[in-house]
Amino acid sequence: MADKPGLVDWTGVPIRSRRELEREEAVPSVTGIQHRFDETVASGLTPARLASSLRDAAAGDMYDFLTLAEEMEERELHYRYVLETRKNGVTSLNVQVDPASENARDVEIADFLRNELVETPAFQQLPDMLVDGLAKGYSVVEMVWRTGNRWVPERFIWRDPRLFHFDRETRRAFRLRIQAEPDGRPLTPLKYLTHVPLLKMGLPARNGLARIAAWAFMFKSFSMRDWAQFLEVYGMPLRLGKYGPGSSKEDRAVLLAAVRRLGRDAAAIVPEGMNIEFVEPKGFSDRPFEGHARFIDEQMSKLIIGKPGDGTASSRAGEETLDKVRIDIKRSDTRDLQLTLMQQLIIPVVQLNFGPQVAYPKVHFPIPERKDLQVWSNAVTSLVDRGLEVEQSQVYDVLGLKEPAKGAKLLTAGQARAAPQVPVEKASAIGRAGARPSVDGDAPPGRGAMPSRYRLDPRVCPACGPARLQADGGEDQDEIDALVAAELDGWRPVMDPILQAVRAAAEDARDYDEFLASLDRLDGQLPVDGLARRIAVLNMIGRGRGDAGEE
Repeated sequence: MADKPGLVDWTGVPIRSRRELEREEAVPSVTGIQHRFDETVASGLTPARLASSLRDAAAGDMYDFLTLAEEMEERELHYRYVLETRKNGVTSLNVQVDPASENARDVEIADFLRNELVETPAFQQLPDMLVDGLAKGYSVVEMVWRTGNRWVPERFIWRDPRLFHFDRETRRAFRLRIQAEPDGRPLTPLKYLTHVPLLKMGLPARNGLARIAAWAFMFKSFSMRDWAQFLEVYGMPLRLGKYGPGSSKEDRAVLLAAVRRLGRDAAAIVPEGMNIEFVEPKGFSDRPFEGHARFIDEQMSKLIIGKPGDGTASSRAGEETLDKVRIDIKRSDTRDLQLTLMQQLIIPVVQLNFGPQVAYPKVHFPIPERKDLQVWSNAVTSLVDRGLEVEQSQVYDVLGLKEPAKGAKLLTAGQARAAPQVPVEKASAIGRAGARPSVDGDAPPGRGAMPSRYRLDPRVCPACGPARLQADGGEDQDEIDALVAAELDGWRPVMDPILQAVRAAAEDARDYDEFLASLDRLDGQLPVDGLARRIAVLNMIGRGRGDAGEE
């Protein structure tokens, strides 16, 4: 297929040749730079050297800073952990492709992106490559395209950020570092994805999290080194050698060597007249080192994940794994990643294969919202009862359920409420309130399954008790059954005033919290006298029959 004339990248630069898109570019044969980055900055890092590296980075020479940023992830455990937590907060989300509209053409374009790009193995690690820019300030990924009937990237290659630098004039445009070319070479159009997270306003070179964390990294490394030296001798008695006033220089050297040897092999000899004392340390503690290290870790956590500690704390029980990164930070990182993909990848791919469009599909990483389903369902039920129209698909989405397919076997309300049909003894624990149930064996039943002779009668319920008792036949009903049936028949007159008061409080409340407050105000004012009287009478009758030994 011939080159497509008139095509430009997302910045408006024209594409010169498809051959440039089909081959790798950031390789030693092109740049003249060998990909061996074994230099180190972290070893022997001092405040003066760190300040110099940061000044050079701000001026456009980011080589030393990027080397240090790489080493920080390799050397500092807590920094690596919270940084990976920040990245995983985005990369662990599922990518979603939404068509621009329900139009058949827009749906076709969305299906093409989903099948040819988003769901391919090559795309799966692309978000991980791009969010590397959170620490270093930017990330560059080279694309190797497949051209022909369809133009799509078939490979994404993460490139070391030290292969690139910013132009000298604006310090914003990326340049490929080329041997013997001080200002490098402009990037080939549609060849690279350049992700610059918007962590702060200003030059991209001053943007990365590693720039701020570098000072904490250096101070903590000082503290850890001193701590290690302290722990090497902590708790060991001080070996104090004493020599007489007439001791020669050679004798003192022998004594010093003996004192030092005691720390390694616990054996030494000294001249006669000299002695060695062991002084036990008192009042020493390593807490200042630990406190300093913990303080730096907390500040680093605040910087990277927006909260102190290791990110496992949560404001809600059971949400630790979902709440490690502050939600506003996660939304911001997701927005930046979506913007990069849409501008530099999705829109160009659509234009190359379908031409310019009025609207383009949306490729995004939706963040699942956590809801208290009990509170949410109660609120929705109350609003629907008041006439609010709610689309069923939205309810399915919140509950995480799929809409039922045609012909599928469905659960119904009757099935959900149906009680298991199990055999029960004639006597009921509720119906015989005062009677002592007989239990097989001498030991009382535990909190697990009840013995067969100590079960609640499923016939006794406010909604279906009387009908069930009548259906069972009158010959099986004794006086206790008749008493329960009579009371269940008359429960509504005493319960209606209570239910009306609660229902009125629910209808007047604007939200769930206001409803709870209304219930608190009703405490002590509900018309429960009639209900309490009937319960007391029934309990007294049942207790009397039980004490009389009636079965």
